[in-house]
Amino acid sequence: MKHLLKTITFSSVLFSGAACTQDNEVLKARDELVGIVGNETVSYLRYNTEEQPCITLSLESTGASKTLCNYTDQQGNSVDVRTDAAAVDYLSPKFTAQGLEVTLDLMSYYLDCQIPITKATIGEPACMFKDMD
Repeated sequence: MKHLLKTITFSSVLFSGAACTQDNEVLKARDELVGIVGNETVSYLRYNTEEQPCITLSLESTGASKTLCNYTDQQGNSVDVRTDAAAVDYLSPKFTAQGLEVTLDLMSYYLDCQIPITKATIGEPACMFKDMD
């Protein structure tokens, strides 16, 4: 009986360890774009959107980073790509003098978004509806 109890305890430790390893898995970026905004080097990371629908921006000089999941349109409506969209794709990301521009394809409509970046901060996205071509 004592041996059986040790086996059950050991098995449950093994299974919980495997789950932790799986949950703590580091997602690898599918796309990475590095650009200069002002004098700041900025990295844009996009993942497999089925696993991580948000994007991440990082500032090299400060090490600051921001994961962006919420996007607000010109009417003040917000969409959280984790819960409010069936799927998302990020099209044509590019750095400008003011920040990052990217178009979100939310499968039923597009949002053209600008994310302001200053020397020390990554701002909130401001988006506008875009006609589907």
